[in-house]
Amino acid sequence: MRHDVFRAGRAALVVGFLFSSFLFSSFLDAQDLGTSETRTTVHFQLVSNFLVVVNGRVGELDGLKFILDTGASYTLIDQKVADRLKLRRSPGKITNFNREVPVEWAEIPDLRVGPLQTGTFRVMVAKLADYSDFAENVDGIIGLDLLGRSKKLFIDYEKHTVSWELAGETADQQLPAPGYFTIPIAVQGFPMHLIIDTGLQVIVLYKDRLHRGLPDLRTEGEAIQGGVGRLQTTLMKLPGVRLVGPETVATVFLADGPEAGKLPGIDGYLGVASLQAKRVEFDFVARVLRWQ
Repeated sequence: MRHDVFRAGRAALVVGFLFSSFLFSSFLDAQDLGTSETRTTVHFQLVSNFLVVVNGRVGELDGLKFILDTGASYTLIDQKVADRLKLRRSPGKITNFNREVPVEWAEIPDLRVGPLQTGTFRVMVAKLADYSDFAENVDGIIGLDLLGRSKKLFIDYEKHTVSWELAGETADQQLPAPGYFTIPIAVQGFPMHLIIDTGLQVIVLYKDRLHRGLPDLRTEGEAIQGGVGRLQTTLMKLPGVRLVGPETVATVFLADGPEAGKLPGIDGYLGVASLQAKRVEFDFVARVLRWQ
């Protein structure tokens, strides 16, 4: 049995990636994944038990390490890679969960990861180690601007393989990339839409948007102040959470939301690791997420 629990959308959004601590109770039904003989498959390194890291190439620089991150709208390369390529850059800003952070933009001559290959491609440039401890030994992040140009993306966490079904022979011939993907959930009957994020382990809700919809929010146990990586959060247990199947009690992290007008219709993030899935399929054509 398959469920349509995945929605594609467009926005100028976020690098929401690379945080720690698995504290989300799985409450999902297993799904059957499709098979195809047209996939291109590469092996990946699983870092910190949730990050998918693959080899890639930018220009003449080969053997680079990239995180595949569906929670990032844009592809990003580390500052040291841009320095080696002597790239010209321009300043900019992005929204990272709930705040704007400065970045630079640059054009790279080409980028290749697995079967995905671009010509001249616009990327963000940042010092990754400043944003997350998990990014210290990687060279970049592949976001939805590139991942979303394929028809389907498959991640097998048991075999440590990632596979693509492409719409064309090169990334330039493939589908228009979505700005983000959201998955609908209900919290005590209140509908919310969360970005589905392969670079995150937990579920993060914007507390202002949650309390606006549920002024009488029910919780269990004691709330704990802390952080998810460098994001300040409150950890709590919420009864009445439903994605697929019956309602359950879920452990979530509440964080301040972005300023008014930023990320409309987005209520937080759901880390793929929280699905406790062995295999995950992103169907960019049907706009469906499947897992088992």
